[in-house]
Amino acid sequence: MNKFTCLIIFSILFLQLPPSPAAATDNGPGSQEYPENQTIIFEGKVSCPLTRSVFMPFPGIFTDIRIKPGALVEKDELIALYILDEKKAVQIGRSLLFKEIDDLTRHQGIEEEKLAELERREQELKELVQDGLASTQLMDKLQAELKLTKRYLKVLEKRFRQAKVFAEKSLNNMRDTLGDDSLEPGQIPNIVRLKAPISGRVLSLHPQLKKDALLPGRSVIATIGTMETMVINSFVYEKDVVHLHPGTQAIFYPDSLPEKTFPATITRVNWIPVSQDPNLPSYYQVEIQVDNSSMALRPGFKGRVEYKPPTD
Repeated sequence: MNKFTCLIIFSILFLQLPPSPAAATDNGPGSQEYPENQTIIFEGKVSCPLTRSVFMPFPGIFTDIRIKPGALVEKDELIALYILDEKKAVQIGRSLLFKEIDDLTRHQGIEEEKLAELERREQELKELVQDGLASTQLMDKLQAELKLTKRYLKVLEKRFRQAKVFAEKSLNNMRDTLGDDSLEPGQIPNIVRLKAPISGRVLSLHPQLKKDALLPGRSVIATIGTMETMVINSFVYEKDVVHLHPGTQAIFYPDSLPEKTFPATITRVNWIPVSQDPNLPSYYQVEIQVDNSSMALRPGFKGRVEYKPPTD
């Protein structure tokens, strides 16, 4: 057997060998099995789960400021007072006169007097018709007018009830807006009392919020948020997100507090990626709650969340 024949036989035997394990699992560049017990790490910034802004409903000059950043406030606690702009105060007082109710009351009184008169004339006309001194056509005409008057009175009564409900709601809404439960219809208000919309910490104040400062209406004078538990909204790669579920326990390591760690819990994992572009990698938004009972964390602190899948 010559060398050429031996080479052909060797080549045939080599081609019949089974593929190696590495070649059998190769699915292309970058593909690999997920290493067991590898720690999943993703980053994010903490924020308050609930924040509310305190607006000035109308322009005015501040006379008393009772809060500062970091202060703890309770819901409906008085936090600032200011003198209402005079022109706006007169405008509010005029809007609380509720002239429609007065007009409806006057019209209703007129129609009730008219109804009483028509009923009196109807009684007299009945006697005249019985005595043959008046025609039945005249009675029919009077009763038709009487029917229309009663119907109109019902319409007025319905509109009066609706207007009264609207007036009561408008008055209560203005009382809440001005922070004055004693406000009466037609009264020209003077002082606006701003109250905390929720219980929490004062996160920020308007830079120009000072005594005797004049600020325009709709200015945000303060932001209040809850901080006992903070949240992180992070974006996690698809290969990692399959290992995360609501209730999963993790640890948060803030960059600004390297000596401290905080227990964290994954509370929400979105099932739709941030981008649907097939040419981009898929990342999913994940919400994590971080225990902040120590109040060491502040909104905006950046750090990393680590989660190590359990061993089987």
